[in-house]
Amino acid sequence: MQERADIETDLLLWEAMRQSDQRSFAALYDRYFKLLYNYGRKIGGGSEAVLEDAIHDLFVDLWRFREKLSATTSVRFYLYRSLRRRILRNESHNAFLSLDDFVVEDHVMAPTPSSEQKIIDDESNNQRVLRLRKLLQNLSPRQYEAMVLRFYDEMDFEEIAAVLNVNEQSARNLVQRGLSQLRQYVKYVFSFLFIWVTL
Repeated sequence: MQERADIETDLLLWEAMRQSDQRSFAALYDRYFKLLYNYGRKIGGGSEAVLEDAIHDLFVDLWRFREKLSATTSVRFYLYRSLRRRILRNESHNAFLSLDDFVVEDHVMAPTPSSEQKIIDDESNNQRVLRLRKLLQNLSPRQYEAMVLRFYDEMDFEEIAAVLNVNEQSARNLVQRGLSQLRQYVKYVFSFLFIWVTL
């Protein structure tokens, strides 16, 4: 959850930007570029260049239309929702969720005593990665995005609901369903490791 002091600083910068203060505009850009970039990558915002262009265009439009912007209670929500709309409008990327953006870390593996064992271990690891990818593909785009906002951006359910434009209970349901699907993967991995260790 965003700290109260950060929210107040954002609102002061926002109001100053609306009054054509370039330093405040630059400060907002510096405060939010990396957050927006990370959020865009997590929700499938296309290639690095496409995502960076979308963020730059968002800020260009903010400056161009600064005098017409209304006051806001949360700059963070405004920027997240604005970027989200741009990404969804850019549906040239067919899959909202790009598996190439995931880094699936290897699970704890014992040292391999032989080349045959290495082949067996590699095959097992590949199957676990494929299973994780399948589970992630089965998450709906909104489930996945809700989980990103909850666990990556550390938003509470009220904040997630505001970004996704749903009620708070719907935000809770999206996260809960996503977690339930990912728990299946964890059970699979632990059962596999248990069998492997007892062999």
